[in-house]
Amino acid sequence: MSRKTITEYDIITHGVDWPDYFPGCGLAFTNYDDVATGIGNSEREAAEDALDQLAQANWDTDSNPGLAAEVNALSDDDEIIDEIIAEDNDGEDQPYVYVSIRVR
Repeated sequence: MSRKTITEYDIITHGVDWPDYFPGCGLAFTNYDDVATGIGNSEREAAEDALDQLAQANWDTDSNPGLAAEVNALSDDDEIIDEIIAEDNDGEDQPYVYVSIRVR
């Protein structure tokens, strides 16, 4: 089975949220065929997680050099997460950065 080529994409940075409150990301009213949402301690880490999920869904994540370049250009700064944990951590959950990538 051949991998699906990514001809168009959209990277959506949702920001920082707690796992219990993140509303998700879908495809309704878009022209995209698939979406993956990644989580991480930084934008780049979350986007890389989303890319991994797309690859597991048989998308050729290496077929679009612009996508890889945009993911690599995202911030790898995790200070925001560290600040939130220091201020508001009940010891149970941790907030994460959420990034979705829609493709077709």
